[in-house]
Amino acid sequence: MTMVRCAVLCVLFPLLASAAAGGSADPVIAEAQADARQARALAGSPRAIAWLVRMHALRDELPDLYLLAQTYADLAFRRSTHPDVRHAARMLLAEVERARGRLVKAHDVLEPLGFVQSFYVLGAFDNEGKSGCDTDFGPEARLDLSAVYPTRERETGWRRLELGSPDGYVDLASVLRPNHEAVGYALTFLEAPADTRVDLSLGTSGAFKLWVNDELALSETRYNQPRPDQARVQVTLRKGLNRVLLKVCQSTGPFGFYLRQQRAEGAKESAHPVLPPNLPPLEKGPKVNAQRLPDVPELLARELTKHPDDAQLRGDYATLLGWYRTFDETTRQDSAEADRAAEASFADAGLQLLAADGHDDDPNLQRRYLTRALAADPKSVLARIDLARLDLDRSHPERALEQLDGVLADSPGSVEARLLRAEAYALLDQLPRSVKEVEDTFLKAPEVPIAAKEAARSSRRLNRPKDAIERYRVVLALRHDDQDARHALASLLADTGRIREAADELRTALKLAPFDNNTRVRLAELLAANGRLDEGLELFAQARALCPDEPELYEREGRALLQAGRRDRAIAAFTRALELRPQNPPLREALRALQGADASYGAKYVFDLGPLMKEAEAIQGEDAVYLVDYSYTRVQASGLSSSFHQVAVKVYTQRGVDAFRTFPITYSPDRQEVQVLRVRVTRPDGSVSESFGDSDRALNEPWTGMYYDARARELSFPSLSPGDVLELQYRIEDTARDNLLSDYYGYVDYVQTTAPKLRYQFMVDMPQTRPLFWNKTQLGTALTAEQTSPEKGRTLYAWRAQNVPKIVPEPSMPGWSEVATTLHVSTYKAWNDVGRYWWGLVRDQLTPNEELRRTVDQVLSGVDRKDELAVVRAIYDFVVTHTRYVALEFGIHGYKPYRVDRILARRFGDCKDKASLIHAMLEVAGVDSRLVLLRMRNLGMVDPEPASLAAFNHAIAYIPKFDLYLDGTAAFHGSSELPTADRHANALIVEPDGTARFLTTPEANAKDNLTRLTMEVTLKPGGEATLQGDSTIRGVDAPEYRRTYQTVTGRKSAFERGWAQAFPGVQVKKLELSDLSKLEQPVQLTFEMEVPRYSEVLDEGLRFYPFGSPRAFAQTWAPLVKRQYDLDLEMPWTQSWTFRTAIPEGSEVGELPANVDDETPFGYLRMHHRIEGGAVISEAELAITTPRIRAKDYPTFRAFLTRVDQAFARKVVMRKVEPAGPKSASR
Repeated sequence: MTMVRCAVLCVLFPLLASAAAGGSADPVIAEAQADARQARALAGSPRAIAWLVRMHALRDELPDLYLLAQTYADLAFRRSTHPDVRHAARMLLAEVERARGRLVKAHDVLEPLGFVQSFYVLGAFDNEGKSGCDTDFGPEARLDLSAVYPTRERETGWRRLELGSPDGYVDLASVLRPNHEAVGYALTFLEAPADTRVDLSLGTSGAFKLWVNDELALSETRYNQPRPDQARVQVTLRKGLNRVLLKVCQSTGPFGFYLRQQRAEGAKESAHPVLPPNLPPLEKGPKVNAQRLPDVPELLARELTKHPDDAQLRGDYATLLGWYRTFDETTRQDSAEADRAAEASFADAGLQLLAADGHDDDPNLQRRYLTRALAADPKSVLARIDLARLDLDRSHPERALEQLDGVLADSPGSVEARLLRAEAYALLDQLPRSVKEVEDTFLKAPEVPIAAKEAARSSRRLNRPKDAIERYRVVLALRHDDQDARHALASLLADTGRIREAADELRTALKLAPFDNNTRVRLAELLAANGRLDEGLELFAQARALCPDEPELYEREGRALLQAGRRDRAIAAFTRALELRPQNPPLREALRALQGADASYGAKYVFDLGPLMKEAEAIQGEDAVYLVDYSYTRVQASGLSSSFHQVAVKVYTQRGVDAFRTFPITYSPDRQEVQVLRVRVTRPDGSVSESFGDSDRALNEPWTGMYYDARARELSFPSLSPGDVLELQYRIEDTARDNLLSDYYGYVDYVQTTAPKLRYQFMVDMPQTRPLFWNKTQLGTALTAEQTSPEKGRTLYAWRAQNVPKIVPEPSMPGWSEVATTLHVSTYKAWNDVGRYWWGLVRDQLTPNEELRRTVDQVLSGVDRKDELAVVRAIYDFVVTHTRYVALEFGIHGYKPYRVDRILARRFGDCKDKASLIHAMLEVAGVDSRLVLLRMRNLGMVDPEPASLAAFNHAIAYIPKFDLYLDGTAAFHGSSELPTADRHANALIVEPDGTARFLTTPEANAKDNLTRLTMEVTLKPGGEATLQGDSTIRGVDAPEYRRTYQTVTGRKSAFERGWAQAFPGVQVKKLELSDLSKLEQPVQLTFEMEVPRYSEVLDEGLRFYPFGSPRAFAQTWAPLVKRQYDLDLEMPWTQSWTFRTAIPEGSEVGELPANVDDETPFGYLRMHHRIEGGAVISEAELAITTPRIRAKDYPTFRAFLTRVDQAFARKVVMRKVEPAGPKSASR
């Protein structure tokens, strides 16, 4: 490899000479030199590390690493350098030496830092909801290297791990399974020649606990990216072997740790790590006497408290936070501190750029800070390049070109600007120009790694493998540790048949990353496929030794063995892969084919349709009948599943044909696959057709703002005709590596539909370690339930029914789960289990950032913070009016909200996003609140058993102090106007400790939903009338008024349409509304209108309805003569009318309707008429106090509404009064 490197450099030197003669200096060099000067100037302070880190970020843009190496070495070996700066400089110097290909020197530089690389490892255990760090999985109470411990999916024991990585990192993600939401243990021993003090420095991928000699020495609860020296502690070691046990807890991302030990300052003796073959007894000696030491950012934070207004100091602090990651990742503390530094010094372009770097997920904030940086320094190359990159990311290459042309006019040597310009040309479909730009850049700056790498990629895209190989070798000559380039080179070499060279590159990659099992297996496959099977199998064995629980290793080894003709060993490898990951449909099918087996899960329980078809012949009067509705689901310990379905339907009429002409199968393409096993249409004459249409469509609903990653595979049957029998058999396989919702399985299945079923069968095959619970009480005898054990370690649950009647839908009936037989199954036993899981899922998403805190302050400006209800209303109003409803239900985000800072920045979200934003803002404001999972009213209530996530489809917030529920999606609703869909609905209130309460949300009071109308009526002789009125709408009807009248220009026409049915030809002369933006106030309207036909003109006078028009409550709410199911009116309400009709001059009241006082269990009507002050006063109040009318009470309720309609239908008669004639004069 040394000769190859030398040869490449020989080719490179002429290019370098040419570049030096014709190019201008890259501004990156000047930037690095400035950083180096600052680092040297601050060598006595931890602040120097911030400048080293900034300089190191330029590594791949610099033509030479000498400047970096010289600076790091100078600081690492200078006595006056701060100890933490020396340590950081050593680590960076080691990395630079690896990049220069000096691996031995890199090792020598790093060795004095004392990284421990020999361990016994154990795991991985479950850390679902971050609960694992507080759970003792066994080793904490008692260490036993021979013990076996149960995990979620299998048993595990201690394994010896002695694999040194070049940077000291121990990668548990490559060693333990599972490697997400996981807990791992690592045990090592430090041998001391005498009692001594040592400093232990840790960096972990999350929360951790560290024990020394069985004493807890240090712990941390935050979850962060692993970096060296994130936490430090000084402990006393005893003479001899000292146990050091580390527990690492991980949520997502990397899973591993750094651990190093050094002699404490003033200590005389050093310790060294050893790994004895057996667990030695604890040595007798002094206590650990653990003393926590400050980490580097903490040291700078102390300095910052003394100089809080020093913006540059705060910027350095932000940089150190970003480097060491000594904060919980959900808080984004580094970004927040960078923002504060930038806000404190608008004139500092560097601080503006630092703040912009912290917002790569928020282009708006990024642009704001970059624009400020440019304002502070209009010639800033970095600011203009970053703005151009932002424009490219936002698909605006034309704007990026404008910026980049300006940069290159000022700094023609900027390699990054040239490469970005090439990218812009490519986005504009100017590919020849883009390629030329890349080639010219490489010719001018072949010594810059990013130029060489982009040139190699360009050659590869253009299918020029020879050029690509040469250029990747240039990249590796410049940066020996570039693993991406090395893997790309290995692929090109293998593709061109240069197997030995490809293998050499992969071996080098393994030296640089010994934990990289993927490279190890790739090398094994390469060798096995090219006549070197034994070498390949040896590498497979090494991979298995490193990670024995990784199913992909066995599958790939099996394929290599199969290709080499080792069929039996391949079958054994495939079998082991399926034992570790049963949910692997393609592999399972391949193994089944190799073994000659043809039975698949669930197939042996399918129904023979012959007898059922005969049974269906006797059925009369139906459009369609299900012969079979059968589902079989096999659930693995991981929660992944495979489901088999058999559906058979006989259609009798054209309506039945139309209902089953298409059949959608819903699935998630990223996580599932659909296999259609059989589509068969059997005609009445016995002939069979197996033709069908097959299409795929998205389930997005743009008109409601809902977007899913789920799709529907839609089968269609154009030839289906009355009398045919349609049979479908299909399978839905989970193909993802992990279950979306941990190991949970739950399902709600509606046994009854709008067609009867002859046979119903629902089966779930579960591991015995995961019992299944279902709604036994609610089901009663509707289904027969059975549990069997068809194979060792598994339980088969089966529910069956025959001759299931159909449901005939009725208007305003309760949700389907209340009227139809419903089977609800779940692996959760109690609601607290559901609450703990979901709280663990959402908790980190609720962490507020500085922008959210500022927003809360702005929202509450002018609000008395002591008035908590006013605070709640202000925050609720802000969320519903300033965030749109857009649901991005992709993957886990169908259940997990996005981060609240992102929701606030984007100003949109779905129900759980908005509820989370309300919760987070209230928390910042000091108001206690809860998140609530809810099953909307229209779905119907479910039984309290079993506990399940499958029951819910909505999320809201809850304020315990006021017993107040808040729906953030309820646009135009005030805080007290909870939508009817959220009322009288199943809900799960999740407490901050993860416990949960399952309950039913309260129904509203009839007086809460009040509509009051007052009208002054002036009658005219021709039947016309002038109406002047006021209306007040309070409660759930108010939002619809706010929605209808939000557009000022359309208010009058909308109001006329609303009255047109009662008063045809109505003309509105005046309409005034209250401020509709004030959601906490009722809607008030004042109006005047002319009605052309208000009263009936009679010879003797006028006749009219006292309330303007009749009502049709019975027709609206009770159209059916009788009902089978309850009537759900959705809400109680009260309506009040007061009409004052002036008695025209020359008229008198001839007839008034009778007063009515009708009280019922469902509500009441109070209607009174009187003559007062020259007018007919008609007052009425109608209230529906019970929105749920039982089917047995429906006739009585309907009769009540009929009486109400009759009362409103009675009329007032005005008679003309003949004027008295003149009196005769007396004689």
